[in-house]
Amino acid sequence: MQEELKIFYQIFSTTKDAIEKFMNMLDPVIQNAADEHERLYYHHIYEEEEQRLSRLVVLIPLIQKFQQVKDEKEFSPANNEFNRLLQELNLEKFGLHNFVEHLDLALFRFTDAERSSLLNGLREVSYKDYQQIKQMLLDINSRFDTNFVDPHAHHDDHHDHLERSQPVSVATHAPQTKQRRGFTVGSLI
Repeated sequence: MQEELKIFYQIFSTTKDAIEKFMNMLDPVIQNAADEHERLYYHHIYEEEEQRLSRLVVLIPLIQKFQQVKDEKEFSPANNEFNRLLQELNLEKFGLHNFVEHLDLALFRFTDAERSSLLNGLREVSYKDYQQIKQMLLDINSRFDTNFVDPHAHHDDHHDHLERSQPVSVATHAPQTKQRRGFTVGSLI
């Protein structure tokens, strides 16, 4: 468990720094928004990341505390504080998923080379970290519960946009038109 804690500490410390950079990028956009929609849109994202930041400020010291534990019995579901750590880690896994999506959304607005480069770099690291955290937590949870099923696994379904190997480029596409079905008795059901 100690090796996993070291990885969690590194990932969430990196994430904390990335969130701070992202929030610094969003702040002037919110302050100088062209309209109320733009201001609310980025303010909402900003507040979600601000909440994550406040949770990470609590989680990172909790990880550090467990890094000092020498007795393996402390890493047990019978230990309430260890359960809290696992719950916080699972919550932040989902937060990391949302962060990747927030970075993707920002890439539609910040198309200049400097900011899009920064966002793509943050996104690449965050996506890799998300995948690693997801697998680590699946492994850890399965140690304690042989019937463990990730309650958030469905969030990755139909999220092909999360996995991409190339930086995002914003392009406009003609809307796809849906072909209408003809009227049949079967279509009434």
